Amino acid sequence: MHKAWVENDERVSKAKYPMVEDRKGEISRDYGVLNEVTGNAFRGLFIINPEGIIKYMVVTDDNVGRSTEETYRVLAALQSGGLCPVDWEPGQATLKV
Repeated sequence: MHKAWVENDERVSKAKYPMVEDRKGEISRDYGVLNEVTGNAFRGLFIINPEGIIKYMVVTDDNVGRSTEETYRVLAALQSGGLCPVDWEPGQATLKV
């Protein structure tokens, strides 16, 4: 991790989760998001459970942003233990199986 970035950005320094850098492209290659032609990674979001299983992933081209609200909604759905319908929001009932 580039220490100066963490020390000089107040938002980053407050993060309570691990951050890594991938200068050699090893992580992005392992996750299948490395553009081998340009050497850049596509935008990828992975939610991985404590057992190391990917429960959710989305990969987009560089010109598509990711939604913090949608990430939170998906994480809450995964943690709900229920079957969540389309457009489900935290606090709503889940579907009966």
